[in-house]
Amino acid sequence: MLIIALKLLLFGATVAACVFYLFAVLAAVRFFGEQHAAPSIMLQPVSILIPLCGVDEGAYASYATFCLQDYPAYQIVFGTRDPLDPAIPTVHRLITDFPEQDIALMVCANTMGANPKVSNLYNMLACVKYEWIVIVDSDIRVDPTYLRHIMPFLADQRIGLVTCLYRAAQAPTCAARLEAIGLTAGFIPGVLAAWLLEGMHFALGATMATTRTTLKAIGGLQAIGDHLVDDFMLGYLVAKAGYEVRLAHYVVETVLAPMGGSGMLKHQLRWSRSRRFVRPGGYFGTVLTHGTVLAFLTLLLYHSTRLSQVLLAVTLSIRLGMGWLIGVYWLQDKVLQHYFWLLPLCDLLNFGIWGLGLFGRRVEWRGQRLTIGGGGKIVQMR
Repeated sequence: MLIIALKLLLFGATVAACVFYLFAVLAAVRFFGEQHAAPSIMLQPVSILIPLCGVDEGAYASYATFCLQDYPAYQIVFGTRDPLDPAIPTVHRLITDFPEQDIALMVCANTMGANPKVSNLYNMLACVKYEWIVIVDSDIRVDPTYLRHIMPFLADQRIGLVTCLYRAAQAPTCAARLEAIGLTAGFIPGVLAAWLLEGMHFALGATMATTRTTLKAIGGLQAIGDHLVDDFMLGYLVAKAGYEVRLAHYVVETVLAPMGGSGMLKHQLRWSRSRRFVRPGGYFGTVLTHGTVLAFLTLLLYHSTRLSQVLLAVTLSIRLGMGWLIGVYWLQDKVLQHYFWLLPLCDLLNFGIWGLGLFGRRVEWRGQRLTIGGGGKIVQMR
């Protein structure tokens, strides 16, 4: 009886995963089929905040893309909590090479909460000149139209935050390729599905454009100062305050550094455990997004019957089709296109990481070991 129940459960879960894949494609059709033009308004000055902690891969080239924006008036604020941060010379070089740009560097070790990145951002606010601000991760790269695509939405006072999808700009090692594939063929489809199902109630750290007024309305950066997943919480609190979180049609690029299997595993495990603590119910439910593994497990449990073989073939076809359409066709991810054959292996790896994410509360973030508590708050640092 137990075996029969397990068979039915696995079969149903695999079918549910196929439904999810199709729903993600529908979400992508709706999203990418929308009008892409941003509102035509008088563009307000913008402050770009880029928090630093060490030197990212291709840092100078990435930072330089923000100095080449086709935008009337903006400043760039870099910040670090470490006066010996190796990223500081890169910022000084940028200031020398782009003398016409308004670039500031804040070096301040003051702490405001357990999340060092949020403390860094809080310190950087002292250098911010403008009402409109955009926070980006330090490994992000954009083109000259970036600000023109995302900032006009903030003219609508109902919109409190604008965020963007992202894809990998490069993946120099096998582990980095697997992470890049998991990003555009796994994580982003989930974002699009959530967007269509319930709207945006979270943000992505690749881009978080907002205003000082909105930050004040949610209690300032202090409100997310103890949270590990600060980007998710910022979007969540903005939505909770009654503002709209808008997902722009612009796709930024993240520059993945060379990494080994251990580094990739620690990175992915941090994401998984963080999501589990922030939304435990949703995290458990994401088992239904792992159709490839569920179909293989069904095949084994059914002893490779004709029905289980057909289910595996259908599941793989839908899964691969979804990955190609969203990751390659719409997101135009060259890494995924070149290494598309690694997608089933990536699915197997991500299922294993999801399983590991069900247990434990310790993660590693930029060399720091953290312990996560309820709601995704950092309760201990070592």
